[in-house]
Amino acid sequence: MLLKRVRVSNFRCFRDIEIQFDPNLTVIVGENDSGKSTLFDILRISLEGGLPEPADFYFDSTEIRCELEFSSQKVCKLEFRKNDEGKVIKTLKEIVFWGDLRSYLEATDDIDTLGIDEIREVLSRYGKPSRKRTLDSIKDEFRTFLEENREKIKNHKEEEVEVETIEGMPELILVDGKRFENINDFVRDVYLKEDFRGIWSALVETGGSQKPLSDIFQDRLRDIEEQKQKEVNEEVLPRLQEFLPNVHRVAITIKHQTYDITKSVTVNVAFEDNEGREVSVAKKGDGTKRRTTLALLKHKAEKERSSGNKLFLFDEPDTHLHVRAQRELINVLEKIAADNQVIITTHSPFILNSMDTSNVRLLYLKDGVSRIRSLADDCEVRKVLKSLGIENTNLFFTRKILFVEGESEEVAVPILFARYTGRYLHNELIAILNAKGRDSIPHLARIITELMSDVPITVLVDNDLAYRPKTRLLLEALEQHAELQRFEIGYKEFEDAFDNETIYEAVRQHYAGEVNEQWTKEAIEEKRKQLQQNPHYKFGDALAKLARADKVAIAEAIARYCPIDKIPQELVQLFNSLRE
Repeated sequence: MLLKRVRVSNFRCFRDIEIQFDPNLTVIVGENDSGKSTLFDILRISLEGGLPEPADFYFDSTEIRCELEFSSQKVCKLEFRKNDEGKVIKTLKEIVFWGDLRSYLEATDDIDTLGIDEIREVLSRYGKPSRKRTLDSIKDEFRTFLEENREKIKNHKEEEVEVETIEGMPELILVDGKRFENINDFVRDVYLKEDFRGIWSALVETGGSQKPLSDIFQDRLRDIEEQKQKEVNEEVLPRLQEFLPNVHRVAITIKHQTYDITKSVTVNVAFEDNEGREVSVAKKGDGTKRRTTLALLKHKAEKERSSGNKLFLFDEPDTHLHVRAQRELINVLEKIAADNQVIITTHSPFILNSMDTSNVRLLYLKDGVSRIRSLADDCEVRKVLKSLGIENTNLFFTRKILFVEGESEEVAVPILFARYTGRYLHNELIAILNAKGRDSIPHLARIITELMSDVPITVLVDNDLAYRPKTRLLLEALEQHAELQRFEIGYKEFEDAFDNETIYEAVRQHYAGEVNEQWTKEAIEEKRKQLQQNPHYKFGDALAKLARADKVAIAEAIARYCPIDKIPQELVQLFNSLRE
C-alpha cells in the first residue's frame, strides 16, 4: 500500500498544503527552512503513531490536521488537539465505505471462510476492535455487527470512523543525515531493523504447537486481564459498592503495542585491517561513513527486491558525497524504488538533473508559509524542456529568467554580461532561454505559470517585433505574469545595436586579422544603409555573408571584443536590471 498524497494543516510552516507522491520515487527540493524536514516529521509522526510537540502548532492554532491517502483508496485523518493543560491529544479516523461489507451481509456463509485475524482486521477498520479469543465468538460478534449496521451497508454509506491504528500502512524507514553519518545507528535502525522485528514473529514451541512470540506475550496479557478483572469484581467490588452503590462492574483493559526492540539494542561497526586491528567506523570521516552506508543500502536493496510495502524517507543523503558517489547513490535509490516507495530531499544539482521533472516537487516559503510546486507528467511539456535545454536546476533553483530571440543573443548576451558585471549568469542563478522558432509556446507558458509564477521574467526582443509572430505569441502568453520586463535592442535586430567600428574591429581580432578582404568599415556601412531602406533586410545575415563566417560566430566576436564603454545602452540597462 503506497502513500498517494498528504494534506497537512497548522503544522509548523504547513498552514494548509497538499503534496502528491509518485508511486516509486519523489524528489523534494527547496531552500533551507522551506519545509522539507517538516514534511518528513509529519509523516513520521502520522505513520509511526507519534505526537507533535506543543511548539509544532502553527502560531495560535489549537489543532493540527493530517490527511493521508493511500493507493488502496484508504483515506485516514489524524487530528492533534491541545487540551486546557497544553497536552496534545490524538484522534485517528478512517473513511470507510460500508458497501464493501455487503457480500458478508448477503452471504453470511462467507464469514465461515474467515480466520480470527481477518475478522479482527475488518472490525478494527470499521471502528469496532474485538477482544474475542475464540473463532466462534468473534464470528458471532461480526454477524451482530453486520446486522447493527445493515442500513449503512445497504445504502453504501461513506463515513469517518475512529480507529486505533492504520491497518496495512507501509513500513516507514527514515534515513536522515544523522543516520547516514552515524553508521552504528544506521545498521541498528535500518539495516537490522527487520531482523530485530522478526524476533517478535519467531515461532516458539508451546503446548504441542508453535506460536509467534508476540502472540504468546499477548495471550499472557489477556490472561492477566481476565484474572485481575475477576479478582477485582469478586473481592474489591463489594467493598467499593458500599460507597458507590451504582457501580455494577469494574472493567480492566490491558492494551499493548509490540515493543520496538531496536531501542534497547546497541550496535558497533568497526573495520579490521590485515593485522587484525579494529578501527571503529565512527572514527572515520563523513565521506567514508556515507560510502559505507551506501554499500549497505545497495546490498539491502538487492537482497530485498521483492519485499515491497516500505516507504523510505531519505533526508539529504548526498551531503559530503563526491559526484561519483552521488551517481552510485542514484542507482541505489532507483533499485530501492523499483519495489518500494522512496521520497528524497536534496540540494544536489547533479541528483536533481538526473531525475524526471515529473518526479520533482518544489517547496518554497511565501509569507512565512510553505507552498508546493510541481509539473504534471506531460510528454509535450518534457519535449519543450528538452528542446530549450532546460534542466531541473533551471526550473527549481532559478532566481530570474531571461528570454532571448535567437542563437546570436543566446551566445553573446552571457559573454557581454560577464564582461560588464564580472559575474556569470549562472552564478547569479539567472537562466537564459532561447525561444526563437518554438512551436510549443502554450506549453512553455504553462511551465512558467506552474513552476515559476513568482520568478521575475525578462524578455530581450529585437525592434522588428512586428515581423516575429512567435515572439509576440510568447509575450502575449506571459503578459499575466506578475513580474515581466521587456527590453528592446537595435534598430531591427541584435547586431545592428553595435556601431560599425566595434563590429569591424571585433571580427578582425576574433579571426586574428585573417578575415575576408571584403570585410571593411565601408562595406559594413553600406550594409547598414540597406537595413534602413529595406524593412525586411537582415543585417546579421549580411554581416555573416560579408565576412564569410557563421552569423553566431559574428555575434560571439562582437561580444568578446566589444570595448566595455561601447556596449549598447539597452544592454547596460538590461544587465543592471538582472543584477538587482
